[in-house]
Amino acid sequence: MPAFTVTMKSNGSTNEKDRLSRAIHAASIAAGYPEDDLFQRFHSLGLSDFRVDLYYPTLPKPRTDQMLMIEVLVSSGTDRDRKNSLVAALVEKLSEAGIDPNDIIVFFLETDRVSGTFGGGRFAPPVSFA
Repeated sequence: MPAFTVTMKSNGSTNEKDRLSRAIHAASIAAGYPEDDLFQRFHSLGLSDFRVDLYYPTLPKPRTDQMLMIEVLVSSGTDRDRKNSLVAALVEKLSEAGIDPNDIIVFFLETDRVSGTFGGGRFAPPVSFA
């Protein structure tokens, strides 16, 4: 389970969100998550509602209006290598979809699997980190 929340400027059309969704899902699969593990939501904000420093931290060029802030909710204990693999795949797949790597911001949030359900009130089984 990674659950993705993508925040972007409101100039994104449905076709653009579909393109981004496919790229993010392809990245998730490339990082080893199951193909049917698809949980995404998109927030489109007006220009005055989405503010970031264009260069932080010392980027070589400014971010553009295509900037994406991606929050990835993963299970507690997800190891660093898996997160690194997912970030690398996100940069690769979103670049293929036309997003400059400079415009991709990724934050990980962790939660215990016993802190939510995937439907029907059934909690997911614990993750084995073997």
